[in-house]
Amino acid sequence: MKYAYWLHCVKGCTSRVRKRLFSVCTNAKEVYQLSSTELEKIPGLMHKDAMRIIESKKTWDMERRWQELTQSGVRFVSQEQEEYPIQFRELADAPYGIFYRGSLPVHEEYRVAIAGARMCSEYGRTMARELARELAAHDVAVVSGMARGIDAAGHRGALDMGGRTYAVFGCGVDICYPNYHRQLYYEIAQHGGMLGEYPLGTKPLPAYFPQRNRLVSALSDVVLIIEAKEKSGSLITADFALEQGRDVYALPGRVTDALSYGCNRLIAQGAGVILSVEDCLAELSLQAVRKKEIVSRMETNGNKQEKIVKSTKNYCESQNVLVENSAANIGYQTSFLDKDGRLEQNWKTGNCEIFDNLQKFSLEKGERLVYGCLGLLPTGFETLLEKTELDIQTLSQILAALMQKHRIEEVYKNHYKIITK
Repeated sequence: MKYAYWLHCVKGCTSRVRKRLFSVCTNAKEVYQLSSTELEKIPGLMHKDAMRIIESKKTWDMERRWQELTQSGVRFVSQEQEEYPIQFRELADAPYGIFYRGSLPVHEEYRVAIAGARMCSEYGRTMARELARELAAHDVAVVSGMARGIDAAGHRGALDMGGRTYAVFGCGVDICYPNYHRQLYYEIAQHGGMLGEYPLGTKPLPAYFPQRNRLVSALSDVVLIIEAKEKSGSLITADFALEQGRDVYALPGRVTDALSYGCNRLIAQGAGVILSVEDCLAELSLQAVRKKEIVSRMETNGNKQEKIVKSTKNYCESQNVLVENSAANIGYQTSFLDKDGRLEQNWKTGNCEIFDNLQKFSLEKGERLVYGCLGLLPTGFETLLEKTELDIQTLSQILAALMQKHRIEEVYKNHYKIITK
């Protein structure tokens, strides 16, 4: 654990650098034990990256720094541990380590993010708090960023009902930001947790908050945007949520209100509408039940996994998808269980992603690659670059070709989804 803490704190040690390091090492301790010569020989590792690691080893007091962390009351978990949040592992740029105070979210619980403007209206504040109160009353955890305005109202609403709430920080979790939320800070630690990727003492710089937002959405099953201006940070959270396959809902408002512009725009682009607390809960309760069913199925033995295969195939066949014959004709594997009997990561419950849209196999090789990375929810250009490993020019040409063939559409700037009609 001490070595993982050191590696996470090495300046400039990005996910790209760690990928190179772990191509020859299995854990952080092995990385620490590499000599300068061995570091320089790692394929793809730049000289400046090797030098950063070498210098860090010289200046990092392993025992003293670890003792300071443990005495601070903040805990650390890395990707090498099972406790690391499973939702973060799915991210292309997942943080290697997470600092937290309180407790970490558990996989089985249902979580909803509440985000919105800092300078919100009283109407927005009231709606955020009331939604959070009702969510907590229905055993749903609330996720937000502990900022002033909508974030704070969401946390406070969950705490009102004795519910669980999690705050994701854009600074070190040992820093209460904003400072006047100190009481809220302590209460969240007791009834949930505060977590973030930045080391202790990291100041809340503006550049850190957009990165923070990707963790807010990743940690949540659904994202609710309460109030947002045209260029609100909440819209960044919504973009991340869509790229990650999360559902997004927005609170509508008058077209003349600046605080409603972002929400109204999201609704125009296909986000769900929060018409009332009751309607929102009715929609979310169905999703909560569905998630619990999926989790329970994934944790059952091999016999029950067979039942999942059977029921899912039946569902697909009911949608007029010729699973067996079509897959056989094109040589496509029909099983969506991995070798250990678990659901494969690319299976998405309910949309028959593996079996439907067999038309993609008539596309060119590059077009099939890109088409296979898209779904019914918008996927961002940056995400497609990560998934396909294509260069910008090639990916742009393929996306243009797929749109010309009416296979995909650009929902909004640089975000694409498949056309199902």
